Amino acid sequence: MTRSITSDVETALAETVIRPFLAVALEYDSGTTRATTLPIGMDVVIDGETYLGAGEIGRISAAQEDAETGAKRITVGISGVDPALIAIALAENYQGRPGTVWYGLLDDDHVVIPDPVIVFKGRMDTQPIEIGATASIAVNIESRLADWDRPRGGRLTDEEQKRRHPGDRFLEFVASTVEKELVWGSGGTSQPVVVQQGGGGGKK
Repeated sequence: MTRSITSDVETALAETVIRPFLAVALEYDSGTTRATTLPIGMDVVIDGETYLGAGEIGRISAAQEDAETGAKRITVGISGVDPALIAIALAENYQGRPGTVWYGLLDDDHVVIPDPVIVFKGRMDTQPIEIGATASIAVNIESRLADWDRPRGGRLTDEEQKRRHPGDRFLEFVASTVEKELVWGSGGTSQPVVVQQGGGGGKK
């Protein structure tokens, strides 16, 4: 992933004391959840959006990067969640939704130094939940390369064709030809030649 670091960030990284943080945006169907690893109550603004400080109850795993081409993932979690909120989390449509993680720095006045760097961007995959006196939720975000490993599962059927191309009737009569006898004529013999059709839609 190509990253652009501003001169302000380069200068801050050269200082004796730096104040780094991670920020994450999870784009659920019902709205985007934004949080950081900064202390609770220390909210920051990135690109005009407010990110809430999650403090010690929030965690973000290390971003993986190497010379190999392959799917990578990062895990974003939060603990101490009220179990009553678990039903809301379970009802959310999250798979395939965008997730982004930034690395940012604060200045002496605890203001975000322009501009935080995107260290990981992908799509939400799984959302493990642990329930006890309190609950914890983790969201696994995978890079787009993970799509290469997923089977498509499409079939050459009328239903699949219309799902992909509404109104297309090209495969409308495929099902009716299954096990159908077709008479092609006598073929030079005393009896007609009967061709037995078989099989349904095959995999694409």
